Amino acid sequence: MVDEVDELIRMLKDEALSSGVRLGILIALYYIDGYVTFADLQRDLDIPKSSLHQHLSMLQENGLVEFKRGITPLGVRTVVKITDKGKTVIKKYLELVKRLK
Repeated sequence: MVDEVDELIRMLKDEALSSGVRLGILIALYYIDGYVTFADLQRDLDIPKSSLHQHLSMLQENGLVEFKRGITPLGVRTVVKITDKGKTVIKKYLELVKRLK
């Protein structure tokens, strides 16, 4: 169990995962497993647009999410999706947390 705790701490020291908001975004996107609009994320997180953009930019720089302009039923919107790398990181995180029980 000590190894799992050490590995979890190492993961959370990573700049991209050191924020609870960014970690929450990744976990949500992992379970959604598709595109979600920037506006929906912003509304659900209840944070300013500028803050969400900063968090998403950090995640994108680390290859964990991608975001782009996409066509939705409501028109052109910015959409966000977790990458394969992001899925791998979150899957590992969730497995480590599960083993701690």
